[in-house]
Amino acid sequence: MPIIVIEDDKILRALHVILDPDAPDARRAGLQDYLAVDLPDMSAWLDALRASATGLYPASVRMVGDPAAMRAALADADALVVEGLAVGADDLAATPRLRMVQKFGVDTRNIDTEACAARGIPVATFRRRTSAAVAEHVFALLFALTRKVCLTNGRLDVESLQALGFRPKMYDQRHVSGANWARVTGLRTLQGMTLGLIGLGEIGREVAPRAAAFGIEVLYHQRRRLPDDVAAPLGARFAGFDELLERSDAIAPLVPLTPATEGLIDGAAFARMKPGACLVNVSRATVVDRAALIAALDSGRLGGAAFDVHYREPGDPDEPLRRYPNVVLTPHIASTPRQPGMDDFATVVASLAAGTA
Repeated sequence: MPIIVIEDDKILRALHVILDPDAPDARRAGLQDYLAVDLPDMSAWLDALRASATGLYPASVRMVGDPAAMRAALADADALVVEGLAVGADDLAATPRLRMVQKFGVDTRNIDTEACAARGIPVATFRRRTSAAVAEHVFALLFALTRKVCLTNGRLDVESLQALGFRPKMYDQRHVSGANWARVTGLRTLQGMTLGLIGLGEIGREVAPRAAAFGIEVLYHQRRRLPDDVAAPLGARFAGFDELLERSDAIAPLVPLTPATEGLIDGAAFARMKPGACLVNVSRATVVDRAALIAALDSGRLGGAAFDVHYREPGDPDEPLRRYPNVVLTPHIASTPRQPGMDDFATVVASLAAGTA
């Protein structure tokens, strides 16, 4: 029976259920409930996935939450699956049987790939389909803000448009077209915009090339600048944090929530932003300081905000952000539907089966 060590991440816990028949019943029930919105019959999916993984299922899975636990679990492990945990030469020295490291994504900055190569341990990567789904939602929110889709939805009559403060009136079509007879002001195009990405990790690397396809200039910032041969093909240019804030027409934090990133977008950050810039958040709500966000909206300096993640989930009916006409709020749906994630798990299972055969 292969021994698989897996980082104890909320998403990767699904692999525990997939690979280990001794996974807790509560974890299986939790995964079934999570998938049920798109997958009524999880058992059939599990059976098919396990049948495709010859020699891998059943496996003994060890979930680890920190570097010490990972190193202790690696002593007799056949494979390691990580998302964010660092894997270094010292960790590899403690595992004589390890046959592969599976990165849950493409960003291997947390893995000493040279040390792995020296030991003859392959590092497998893949583009997460779920990251692409989140990237798509970034643009859904950007379009909603820049084209005022949510604000004007269904407002096809003069009275309802006037209620929004617009002055609708048909143009003289003997001489000009009838486009925007509603006279909606403040509409913007993505073409020619500058988008600032705070973080160019798994999701950022999906957002950047899509932005470039729209004719958007992409800046990115993170603690460690990526090699140019990684960032340049994505159409992204490194910028200091202040430069990114000052130059961007739209800003998207794409970072995990850590003590260093909590409240990263604060009052000082909003003050540095270009007047009229908008903010799109699909990472974690508290990366943005709530009081500072509301102050920036009240002042009119912030052109708009769109959040798919929230300070409380489920939210409150009287959530104050709902009262702003230039704010778009979606109920944490960026990473859905479930199928991309299920396909990601299938890719990892196939990789592990091949790497431990």
